[in-house]
Amino acid sequence: MRIIFILESQFAWQNGIWFHRNHIPSIGLQSRGHGVKFVSLGGIMPEQLIDWPDAVIFGRTYHPNLDPVGTLRQFKAAGKRVIYDIDDDLWTVNPDNPSVLVSSAFKDQYEQFIKEADAIITPSKVLAKKVKKLSKGKDVFICHNAISTNYYKERPKTKDRLIIGYTGAASHWKDLDLIVDVLLKLRKKHDFVFTLFGMISGPLEAEMYTYNQILLRSLQPEKKDYFQNALDWYSKLKGLEMYHVPFYPPEMYPDVLAKCDFDIGLAPLQDNEFNRGKSCIKFYEYASVGTPVLASDVMPYSSEVSYRAKNTVDDWCKKLEKLIVDKKFRLRLAKQQQDWVMKNRTTAQTALGWELACQRPGGLKVLTQQK
Repeated sequence: MRIIFILESQFAWQNGIWFHRNHIPSIGLQSRGHGVKFVSLGGIMPEQLIDWPDAVIFGRTYHPNLDPVGTLRQFKAAGKRVIYDIDDDLWTVNPDNPSVLVSSAFKDQYEQFIKEADAIITPSKVLAKKVKKLSKGKDVFICHNAISTNYYKERPKTKDRLIIGYTGAASHWKDLDLIVDVLLKLRKKHDFVFTLFGMISGPLEAEMYTYNQILLRSLQPEKKDYFQNALDWYSKLKGLEMYHVPFYPPEMYPDVLAKCDFDIGLAPLQDNEFNRGKSCIKFYEYASVGTPVLASDVMPYSSEVSYRAKNTVDDWCKKLEKLIVDKKFRLRLAKQQQDWVMKNRTTAQTALGWELACQRPGGLKVLTQQK
């Protein structure tokens, strides 16, 4: 098959969504003999690009001036299979998520995509059930997020002190708040360094200063919850020895994650409707570089992660302390989790899901079979 991913701009490569929902799947699809192109919206779609693909994949939202639904209709009119990829529950975005206003403002657009696309894909079983009801019987395919062994390599394991780490995007300040008291309590008994990877692109202290100034001046009221949650978390963490690694571009991220050399990777998550529709990508990434994972005992982690804690200080302390003091258990868990990810969530295993979504019912045309 020939497959086009429709990007929201020429700068999509700066976004983690592009990496996980376009670039990584393309590696798997190409390994199975399919041709893949990335096309960013902007102006009239050239006729040769309308003619080229067998399947076209749209995802999330686009600036309305780009007329994304109009482009979808162009491809459908040309007889192409059109697919819509939705990787988050856009109807229930958490109030402190920086993209909450975008999701509400673009509601008509993504619901129109669901209405007009030939099929829907999502990495989440929970979200698939929800979309199935809204799509009125259309095919909804589970296309799992995955890791590519081209990018994710084993961590060096060279640090002298135990490193407990967390990596995530800017929408997770509230999730991090779940474990601050846990880290502070355990630090009184055990020697470790906490490393925060991501969240923001600049120095942590400078970013918190900026957030405080914005709140003092009542600027950006639509992001008040986001700024306040970040500041609340930061104020609690002042008593903890911590190292911050800022964001890196998505293609550089796996290498930096390995170099962070986490002995323990944390995946706290609040239990709410939006979070239940997420995937376990954080687990896949930690485990793929050889870091054992402790996650909240909530969906989606409760369906795939083998070592979990209830969202209480006591249970998180108990489970995390076992990882701190019992090195044999820590190494055994790391191996077990890494083996599961390598068996179930690499591009070699997940590409078939994307392939099945892209093919028309009743047959599969592979690029290498074309004359």
